[in-house]
Amino acid sequence: MSPQSSPDAKADAKADAAESASAPSRRRGFGVRPSLVIAVLLAVAAGGWILTGEIEGQAPPASASAPADAAEDAEAADFGSPANRPAGQPVAVRVFDSVAEPRRAVLQLTGRTVADRRALLSAETTGRIVEVAVELGDRVAEGDLVVRLAEDDRMAQLREAQALVKQRQIEFNAADQLSKKGFQSETNRAQALAQLEAAQAQLERIRVELSKTRLAAPFDGVVEAQMVEVGDFAQPGVGLIRLVDLDPMLVQIQVSEREIDRIEMGGEAEIRLVSGQRTTGRVSRIAPTASDATRTFEVEIQIDNPDGALRDGVTTEVRLPTQEVMAHRLSPAVLTLDDIGRVGVKAVDADDRVVFHAVDILEDRADGMWVTDLPMTLTIIRVGQEYVAEGARVRPTSGDAFEDAPEPKIDTDPIDRDAPPRVSRTDADEDVMQEQAQ
Repeated sequence: MSPQSSPDAKADAKADAAESASAPSRRRGFGVRPSLVIAVLLAVAAGGWILTGEIEGQAPPASASAPADAAEDAEAADFGSPANRPAGQPVAVRVFDSVAEPRRAVLQLTGRTVADRRALLSAETTGRIVEVAVELGDRVAEGDLVVRLAEDDRMAQLREAQALVKQRQIEFNAADQLSKKGFQSETNRAQALAQLEAAQAQLERIRVELSKTRLAAPFDGVVEAQMVEVGDFAQPGVGLIRLVDLDPMLVQIQVSEREIDRIEMGGEAEIRLVSGQRTTGRVSRIAPTASDATRTFEVEIQIDNPDGALRDGVTTEVRLPTQEVMAHRLSPAVLTLDDIGRVGVKAVDADDRVVFHAVDILEDRADGMWVTDLPMTLTIIRVGQEYVAEGARVRPTSGDAFEDAPEPKIDTDPIDRDAPPRVSRTDADEDVMQEQAQ
């Protein structure tokens, strides 16, 4: 090999080595990773799905929108539609005429039975108990012997006092005769009279003391408790026997300040005991003052209990009719609030202007709510009362609140079965709402 060809050969060899080294790099640069391809395909698919507009809840197809447009055209032709209402015309509301009726509300209260009377018999003198004439649960009549104490020397004291009275009586008679004949002064006669009266007083004290050894029942009743036995020593003021009077039986209930004026004396009440017994009674007492703790008034109902079947201290449920008042039967839906939070109704006067009347709820029943403090007759707004202000002029449309109003339709979402039901208003109600929204 010639010397000149050697450098050229070396240069060619370097070029071949560089080309072979760069070949893998070019192959790696033009290669495509599989993960990149998958990501691109997913992005293209998502974009195509969004562009189709098939997402749930978006605009319905033309076939579904056509009936909706027709329904809107029909509503526009109905009463109260903004399209048909000339400018400045009053807002349409649905009303009904209400007439007050006599009504007695029934208060449902809880109480308990209470004995008419309860007495603790105590000794009035000292002495040993020699007889207990009753046992627990015995029925006693007024005047029956209950407990007897030993008389001790009380009978001797009685005889002594009786003898002294006889002596003093003789002395007075003699002094009186002598005084009348003038043989004795009036002073001696007065002294004899005083001694006679003192002896008589002493005799009376002994008789009273002797009577205290016998304890009698103060009324007809039942022996509730017996605290002594024969041989015990009685002291004044210490309880011996407790009696209760169960006829008549009383039921005590607590009535609130708002309802106490509705209760009338002699009113008949239905009573059901927790034991299952049912009976009737009449209001016998209404407390003149309220309890400081509860601000309620105690009312007592008297029940005849001749056989003692009703027991003291049993929980009761009482249905007590109140005084008869004139009230209106309304649907709760017509009630509304005024600016200061009072519950009432909005009515229409003779000039078709809105008037607010506050009400007092007398009774809430399944067939309607009875309210008072309203005029005897009035025209009440039943649809749209929340959207008209007091004093505004309206265009009333008649409709009975109970008979003319159809039952609400309950719609259920066909997709979400767990969704709460939707209450649909009537078409006429929707018209009023749409008009007031304008």
